[in-house]
Amino acid sequence: MSKWIPERPPYKKERRTVGFMALATFLLLFFCQLFMDQLPFSDIAWLTAPLGCVAFLLPAVAYLCFRGRGYTASLRLHFPRARCTPLMIAAFFALFSGCLLLSLLTGGMETLGNSVLAFDTARPETAWEAFLLLIGGAVLPALLEDFFFRGIVAVEYERRGAFRAVLMSTLLFALLHFDISNLLSYLYAGLLLSLVLYATNSLWATVILHVLYNVVSLVAQRYLNALYEYTGTVQLFLFIFVVMLLVSLLFFCRACARIYRMRDEQGFDDPRRAVPYNVQFHTVLDAISDPTVLLCIGLSIAGFILF
Repeated sequence: MSKWIPERPPYKKERRTVGFMALATFLLLFFCQLFMDQLPFSDIAWLTAPLGCVAFLLPAVAYLCFRGRGYTASLRLHFPRARCTPLMIAAFFALFSGCLLLSLLTGGMETLGNSVLAFDTARPETAWEAFLLLIGGAVLPALLEDFFFRGIVAVEYERRGAFRAVLMSTLLFALLHFDISNLLSYLYAGLLLSLVLYATNSLWATVILHVLYNVVSLVAQRYLNALYEYTGTVQLFLFIFVVMLLVSLLFFCRACARIYRMRDEQGFDDPRRAVPYNVQFHTVLDAISDPTVLLCIGLSIAGFILF
């Protein structure tokens, strides 16, 4: 048992201020969803879609001001290198096919598209409304969510290992959607995007992938339905996406291995990968048992019940 539950090593206690930012965002989004139906324009998707962006923007800006000048330098705000292109292509197909299959697994065939908003259901009446829906429902959420989770949250939790950063950013990302039916999809998406972040060392790489996924999910519902009708059987439809998932994950893993091998050959020393197991184990427990994180989990459970 000691192999899996090591003795707690001595280490300096952390100042986990990022939990307050996460809790503020959870509260804002919770109340946005709670009172959304009471808004006079609640049935206009291109107006309601950007409201959640404010819940990310306000706490993030406040936290950046709290951390002071120079903090954004640690957020990997540079574009991915050209050598990361194959990895990103494979990651996109793995993201889309994996989320689709998990959505079908938990919600059935009526969840094709796996998007809270879709053009077929939102019904924008003009090109301008369609553009606003695309920006507010796909681009801005992806930009702000990645800046929040794969940016600030990952940076704060990676101080004692990348494993904790991946775990906490993935968990909080999934819980913040208050959607129990698609929880597995959000966990998978958060994990894959976090892996892309560390493989490319670029926050913009995850933003690009997330935006592409949101846009495709927003417009692809009718085409997925058409493909399903064309295949004629559920088994063939699922087989196509299972093969897509397995092949894309294979290429993604190979691309990641190639990038990390090149870094090792170049002598790139990453201290986040050298944190001892016993330190990572107990710092993960410390992060999850943080009162602010426990309150976020409680709000998510309440959201699962209410929404």
